[in-house]
Amino acid sequence: MKGYLHRFRLEGMSLERIATFSDGVFAIIVTLLVLELRVPHLNDPHNARELAEALAGLLPKFLSWVASFLYVCVFWIHHHYILKIARAADRGLVWLNNLFLLCHSFIPFPTALLGDYSMNPLAVSFFGVVLLINALAIIALHAYVVRNLLGEGEDRAAEWAHSRRSCQAPVLFAFGAAMAWILPIVSLVSYLLIPLLFILPRDRTTQNDRQRVKS
Repeated sequence: MKGYLHRFRLEGMSLERIATFSDGVFAIIVTLLVLELRVPHLNDPHNARELAEALAGLLPKFLSWVASFLYVCVFWIHHHYILKIARAADRGLVWLNNLFLLCHSFIPFPTALLGDYSMNPLAVSFFGVVLLINALAIIALHAYVVRNLLGEGEDRAAEWAHSRRSCQAPVLFAFGAAMAWILPIVSLVSYLLIPLLFILPRDRTTQNDRQRVKS
């Protein structure tokens, strides 16, 4: 077993190639998200009221698109940061990254489901579960890099603290998924607010200290 696991510690691809492939997947995901916003069909093309009502009916789809786009952006920033602090790439990193991308490429489906059935508790809960799985996947990727591939000059203790803070995300997604069966509207609001918690950069003092160490 130990020898088998050792194979994953062998050098894999370059970090640049992993980043390029990952960025391509992220780009496809955000493209698929917006494709769900289709121009409504009108019985009377000149009827402004009918168009207004049709656009109002698209509001759930618009909000689910905005939320998912923000989540993809937050994950993309975190993913970029993880590869930046890694000194190299081994096979373990490659396949954990592939696992994360597998989970992430699925996001357009629950987004479309939520847009069509925004008050259906199963659709609302399913959206939260998918985000929870994505959060766990990227936390695992970050933890693997910190444990095995952390670059020279990086603060291991600070990275573990950052990883523990990141565990807030799956807890919040689990709350949204569970609350969907009681009050779906609460889950929907929480899905829109959660990405705002992760948009601001993390501890600036730690970043400044790291920059001084590297200089």
